[in-house]
Parts: sequence; C-alpha cells; structure tokens
Amino acid sequence: MTPETAFKPKAQTADDSAFSFAPPAPRLTEQDQYRLLITDQAAKQALPLAHLADRLGVGRSRLHKVLRQGAALVDDLRDRLFEALGIDYVRAKFCVALLHDFTAYDDPAILLVCEAMKGFYCEVVSCRRGELHVAIRPQLIHEALGRAYEMLLAHQERVLEADRSLQD
Repeated sequence: MTPETAFKPKAQTADDSAFSFAPPAPRLTEQDQYRLLITDQAAKQALPLAHLADRLGVGRSRLHKVLRQGAALVDDLRDRLFEALGIDYVRAKFCVALLHDFTAYDDPAILLVCEAMKGFYCEVVSCRRGELHVAIRPQLIHEALGRAYEMLLAHQERVLEADRSLQD
C-alpha cells in the first residue's frame, strides 16, 4: 500500500488499462507543486499576488516570475509565502513530497494524519540539523501511527455511513 492508494483511492477505468502504450504523464517537480499550492491558497483567500508581494516586501515582477513563469522558488521565499498565507509547512511537505499532489492539502484526512505526525516530523528535522533532544522510541511511533490510522478508518466509516443514510 502506498500513500497514493491510501489517501486517493480511485476506481480503475478503461483509460487506466495495463496495456496502455502512452507514456505516463510527467510528474510535476516539488517546486512546481509548491508554486501551485501557493497560488491556489492565495486564490482561495482572494489575495492577489500583487498584494502578497507588497505584504512580503518583494518586487511584484519577481513574485510573478517565480510563481507564474517558473523562476527558482528559493526556500526562504517559499517559507515567507507559507507564513503570509498561513500554509502549514508539514502538511504542505507531506502532500507535495510524499503524495505528489498539492490538491490534497485541504483534505480533512490529510489534516488529521499530519497533525498526528507533526511531532515526529519536527523531531526528524531537528535531528537532521544535529539537534538531538529526546530519543523517540519505535514503540511510541508505532502506537501513534496505529492510533492515527484507527482514527482515520473510524472517520471514513462515519462518512460512508452518513452517505448511506442520505441515499436511503
């Protein structure tokens, strides 16, 4: 089971045939996905890029080149844009780097899993920086993941039950 199958199940269609000779669609790069996530969240907040550029003290043309024309999105600018738009870095990283789907950012199931994993992710990041604070025991990690998975399955069951009751 992969993250794609766990969080984005889809029915097999005739177009998904195993005998398709068409090359697979090119996967967007992480930078491209972050650009799309940023522009999507800005649009949902009805915040024009010009206003966002003014808020960050960045040139409007520079921000336009980065988000619309594919200029390099450096980590510092990405983090400042996340801060200005209220984008959760852990959830964004989970959607882009693991699921390869920036549109999953607003999915409630993703929010639940990311909140459960946030402590572990922050610990991993601090370990990469060499800031070892507390050793995390594997049993604790497995317990937390098991509980998050059980919560996700229970939520999915409630949603399916609600759908069934609405159809009756």
